[in-house]
Amino acid sequence: MKYLFLAGFFFIVGSLYALSGAFAGLGVEVNANTREGAAFGGGLSAGLDINSQFSFGLKTNFSSNFDAISTLDIAGLFRYYLPFQFTGLFVQAELGTAVFFEDGKSYPALLGGTAFGWRYNFLGNWYVEPCVRGGYPFIWGVGLITGYHFDLKK
Repeated sequence: MKYLFLAGFFFIVGSLYALSGAFAGLGVEVNANTREGAAFGGGLSAGLDINSQFSFGLKTNFSSNFDAISTLDIAGLFRYYLPFQFTGLFVQAELGTAVFFEDGKSYPALLGGTAFGWRYNFLGNWYVEPCVRGGYPFIWGVGLITGYHFDLKK
């Protein structure tokens, strides 16, 4: 058991050393998570950069139409920064689950979608990301995320 713990510890430390960065953000969004117009909400996202083009992580978002339906999304994300001259444009795949709360009951659903956005870096490691997403069950979403990027290679 001791050797399994040591192997796990060295795997985690080695993986973090091999990664180029980490990020954490807080966002707001307007989406179509309800059948009755738009829903408003916010969420958290965090992840790790494999290199300068690939990232993976987790995100959660809570939204409500302030009437009858609220939704909690929890998803894994995989992001690819497009290799253009300017390196802020990204496409992101999301897969997870959504839980709808309506009339005192909860209804789970599979979540899957794609997001497109642009990361603007400013003030050192701070960033802002305007983005749009589409998929199921949220149909569409428009949001703005702000956060901090940690450089692990410095």
